[in-house]
Amino acid sequence: MKNVTITLDDAIAIRADAEAASRGKSVSEFVSELIEREIGRKGMTDLEAMEKFLSGPDLAAFGGEERLPTRQEIYDERIDELVRRYEHSNLRNR
Repeated sequence: MKNVTITLDDAIAIRADAEAASRGKSVSEFVSELIEREIGRKGMTDLEAMEKFLSGPDLAAFGGEERLPTRQEIYDERIDELVRRYEHSNLRNR
């Protein structure tokens, strides 16, 4: 188990304490169950969780492209943007 410190508004903390007590649980158990219910316990092992993390981002989050741009493509795009800004600025005429 991992110990986690959270900060709650005083009113929420009192309500959480009362609710946990009414269920015969500690606040820690109560909060743990709430989190588990919210995000679900997928039954992933530590190894599976690590493999999922190391597999990288979901490409659908990046517009559904098949691959992320390479570092060089990102740099080239940035250079093109800087050249366009320079060409449209008054710096060239100085």
